[in-house]
Amino acid sequence: MNGTDALRMLQQAEHAYGAGRFAYTINLLHRLAAARDSLSGSDRASFEALRALLAERAGNWPEAVHRWLAVFGGVLPASGEDQPCDIGCDCDVRTVLDAPDAASGEMVCLCCPAHVLWRLVWQAACQGAIGEVLDAVPDLSGIRRTALVHALAVGALRALAEGDSVDPRHAVFAIAVWRLLLDEEDPLGFEDLVTARRGDPVSVRDWLAACDALAHRIRTALRSIDEREGLDVLDAWETVWDVEGYENSGEFVRGERAYLRMEECFAMCDGFAPGEDSPGCRCTVDTWQPLTPDTTPPCLGRLFGGRPDGGSPVTVDMAARQLAECGEHRTLLDAYTHRYGQPATWHAESDTHAGRTRHLGLALAVRAHEQFEKHEWQDALDDFTEAARLGFALDRSDQETVRKVALKAGQNGNGYQRATLVERTLWLESALVLAPDEATLAEELAATLVRRGTQALQRKDQHEGRARFRRALAVRPGDPVAQAALDTLELAEVAAVISGNRPGRQPGLQRVGELLHRRLRAGVSGGKLGEVHEWYRHRMTERIVEKALAGKKGEARRALRQREEVDPSSEEGRTRGDDDIARILRETAVRYLEELSGDFAEQVPLRLAAAASFARLTGAECEQQALETVLPFAAKLVDTGHPSDLIALQAGLLIAPGRCTEYDQLVALAYQRRALDRRENGDLSGAARDERTASALRLETGRQIALPIDSELFPGLFDRPVPQPDQDGQAYIQEIL
Repeated sequence: MNGTDALRMLQQAEHAYGAGRFAYTINLLHRLAAARDSLSGSDRASFEALRALLAERAGNWPEAVHRWLAVFGGVLPASGEDQPCDIGCDCDVRTVLDAPDAASGEMVCLCCPAHVLWRLVWQAACQGAIGEVLDAVPDLSGIRRTALVHALAVGALRALAEGDSVDPRHAVFAIAVWRLLLDEEDPLGFEDLVTARRGDPVSVRDWLAACDALAHRIRTALRSIDEREGLDVLDAWETVWDVEGYENSGEFVRGERAYLRMEECFAMCDGFAPGEDSPGCRCTVDTWQPLTPDTTPPCLGRLFGGRPDGGSPVTVDMAARQLAECGEHRTLLDAYTHRYGQPATWHAESDTHAGRTRHLGLALAVRAHEQFEKHEWQDALDDFTEAARLGFALDRSDQETVRKVALKAGQNGNGYQRATLVERTLWLESALVLAPDEATLAEELAATLVRRGTQALQRKDQHEGRARFRRALAVRPGDPVAQAALDTLELAEVAAVISGNRPGRQPGLQRVGELLHRRLRAGVSGGKLGEVHEWYRHRMTERIVEKALAGKKGEARRALRQREEVDPSSEEGRTRGDDDIARILRETAVRYLEELSGDFAEQVPLRLAAAASFARLTGAECEQQALETVLPFAAKLVDTGHPSDLIALQAGLLIAPGRCTEYDQLVALAYQRRALDRRENGDLSGAARDERTASALRLETGRQIALPIDSELFPGLFDRPVPQPDQDGQAYIQEIL
């Protein structure tokens, strides 16, 4: 291909590129590549410029750098010192790099490699690939690279300050690049650049002071932009500046396609550098292929540029963490409350709040401590409560503050408690949940509940009173005041039921036993307690007798122990055993005889037999026990007209005749009396049997038998009328006792 054809083909390629026919342009340039040596120098520059522009469109930034440098015959850009352009332009390198309109991307002058390289840096930065451009520029000294980054930083910051509205790209670039330049480790050699331009080294102290002053100016500019745009701290560029400094990424110029380093990749990754051996990042190297303006990185930890979806390049989660961990808790809470409502509406499981509740909880806890110092007790307790609900774990210092806050909540400036008992209960309940190990809180809450229960009883509301007392005991088990109040209430209720003053089921013995045990151990006596204690002993005695008569000796012994353990003052330390059960059985038998109630003639022998079994008596001892028990009441049975009951009683006891003359004579007399009654009723055979039985007992007639019986106590034994002779003329035995 001759020079004329090559020139014509180059012109066609330029025309096709201008018409947007890029594929055709690439085809023409590919055909022209072999014949480019036949072109003149300026035409070869045009050929390389077309190839550089196509590389830019493809996002192949290293190729674009290579081709643009070829346009100028491989001439490297100036090092950053005051030098005129090699092509003869009046501008020098520093003027070009620091030009106010450099950030606009509308560079008209392409007179030298420095101008072209600056345009490439800006365009690559728009697609998150500035590092690829900088890495492709030959820079043995390192100053040229730093000068380009500095130019980008100055231009972006001026564009922010002078523009009517904020271009997100300018803000992102200004923040990321300035953070790199001002990094304390100085990864770009910014200090060396400044030293080279000054021609004089800067002391460490002066350098740090200058960096701090510059950072303050940048922060002030960003704050002004935020105020002008009405951005809160969760969406502010000043917050982005703080996050970038906190993260200390330094990734802006290392070839990655991002401007700010953020921790979560799809909310999962902790690593940040693609392709590096990072255990936290799950993104493969293929994820980080060159991007186009129509695509964004799949990893959320890499921002494509500007504000994704119109939001801040720093997520609310990241902003919340930054603000909370750096002490801006009040600013965070004010902005978050304004945006999402009061803390009570925030929920850790909500999709909206899930990723930031930990930071919000920290901010609430810090604010709570501040409110405590200001004596804002209730607000401090509310903040602690909401912080814990959001998942914040209170440490020992937090719990100690909670304790102090809860005890002081409701007080005025003079320490006087003005809160109602209901309010105080709620505050103490909340505090105890936050600090469950604080015994003082439990004690104070129990006392407050007892006061509320007492007030309820004054209103005759026993149900509420009982509920308050029980809640106090649940909060503080064994609280003496709460236990005494509840026991007094239940004691009165038991007494009302057992006395019949109040309808209801009989109270359980176990419940009453425990109640009596607590009250008696506390030294309480008199009043309803004595009445209930007497009822309990009577019922437990009935249970002992019931189990003993049923042959359940073990249960009878257990019932005896339960009865005696209620009263700690009753012969404390004495071992209760079978002899006590035997005594109880004899006592119940005696009561039957005293009252002559029910089927005593049947029950007395049963009880005496059971008593003998527990006392392990022999046959003779059993008879002696029965004789001693029944003899004092035998004369009463005969005198009060119950001879048949004495006879039935003797039938159950089986006391052998001759063991006691007095008892034999009383039994004989009972038979004689019943014989008279039977004869009067026409039962002659029955009367005859009774007479024979009386005779068998050797009843002596015709003379007085001396018995140890008081005639005044049982007068009926001496005034029985003389019986009339029967039809055969035989007289009955005359009683001359």
